[in-house]
This record gives sequence, structure tokens and C-alpha cells, in this order.
Amino acid sequence: MCMNASYVQLKKDMQNLGISAGDLLVVHSSFKSLGLVEGGAECVIAALKDVLGPEGTLVFPTFTYSTSYASSYFSNLETPSCVGYLSEFFRKTEGVIRTNHPTHSVAIYGKLQKELCEGVELDDTPMGIHSPYRKFAKYGGKILMLGCSLAHNSFMHAMEEVVDAPYALRGHQEYTIVDEHGNESKRKIRRHNFTRPDGPGIAQRYERTLDVLDEGDYAIGQILQAKCVLINCAALEAKAARKMQQQPLYFVDDPHGLYAHLL
Repeated sequence: MCMNASYVQLKKDMQNLGISAGDLLVVHSSFKSLGLVEGGAECVIAALKDVLGPEGTLVFPTFTYSTSYASSYFSNLETPSCVGYLSEFFRKTEGVIRTNHPTHSVAIYGKLQKELCEGVELDDTPMGIHSPYRKFAKYGGKILMLGCSLAHNSFMHAMEEVVDAPYALRGHQEYTIVDEHGNESKRKIRRHNFTRPDGPGIAQRYERTLDVLDEGDYAIGQILQAKCVLINCAALEAKAARKMQQQPLYFVDDPHGLYAHLL
């Protein structure tokens, strides 16, 4: 249990930003942005859990596309997260459940574990209708961008699937999946269709999310040395989806004009 100066300040900063007991909190993070943390990642996770309390739920993306795309393989226990040191540390923490999505798994701790995991094996896209990301707004979730750019807000991928954005997905790829019990299965999942080395594509511009939100939908502050944004999921779901329906390319750049017909 961390009970040091960093822990005390972390809790104070989190609460000042608007994180409360009982929240469902989804964290995108840059551990380095926090500066020196006595107790390291363990202290950060302990502070998050303690602020949320026994009625809260803590979620980290533990995406593995950087390795799974190339290998067509995912192991729940062994394949590391490619989206940050804190997410990799968190997924191995006692009491955490990781979903078995081969490219876009999430790690979950707390009250809503069962509800968020239910049905995830039925989807064939990164963030299908059963994905935890598609349930965050329903449960009053908040997104914490902890020292990282809004361009990395993965909730926007879920919104692209909600509105069936024509640029978001490419074809299926079959993966071998080894679950937390060692059971092996095969599953076909569609891949994202963003800029890649083998040809032209489009680029994510999710930092534009604040442009569609209103005062009260988000808060800007600091946790230790990390600049942070805390976003209301329900507000973002409604307003981002509406914006994409009006302007399908609003949250992306299309330098090659691949989707010029949508302008």
C-alpha cells in the first residue's frame, strides 16, 4: 500500500480534476509525463483505485495491434500492451480481468467487470457493439487523458463504428487466441484502416474532440506534472457521433483524397 507524498498528491490532484468515488474511469496514459513518482506505477494505480473506491471501476486499454497484426496471435496472459507502461503494469495487477480481443483488449478492475466483459467474444470489429468502449456512456463513464494527447483517445474508434464511418475498417484477419485459462481458439476480426507504411491512408485527428464539446463536458487540469483532460463519455458519444454524421471526415485528415466524395 502506497502511503507517501506522491500518493497523497496524486489523490488530491485526481479529485480536483473531477474523478470521484463510484466513477467508471477509462485511462489513457503516459507514465513519464507524471514526473518522479515515489512508488512508481504501483503508487499511481493505488491512488486511482482508492479515489474510485469499492463502487468504482477502473479500465485501461491494453491494445496489442502492434504485435498481433504481424503475428496473427494473441495470448491474454503473455502478449504485452503496446499503449503505455501503466496499462501493461495494470493488466498484471491482482483482481484485474483482461478481455480476449486479439487487437483491442482492455483490462478492467472493479464493480462493472462482468457487465463490461459480457459478449465481447461476439464482435468481429475492434470495438463492436459488445465492446466495453460501447458501454462506457451507458454507465456514466469518464475518460482520463493522463499526460497524453487527445489524438490517442480510442473512444473515437467506437464512435466511428457507431456511425459506420466508411474509412475506419478494412478486411478481416484471422487470429489465434489463447485465453487466460490456456484455451486456444480462432477468430476473425476486421482491422483498422488508418495510415500505414504499405500505402496511402488517412490520419486520426481526435484532438478535435474538444471543439465539439461544451463547457461542463470536460475538465482540464494537472496530476503531478502531467497535463490532463477528463471527458464525459456520454457527452462525447452524442456530440462526436452527431458531428461525424454531419461531416464524416471531421475527425480525420485525408491527404490523398481517398474519401473526397464524403466532403
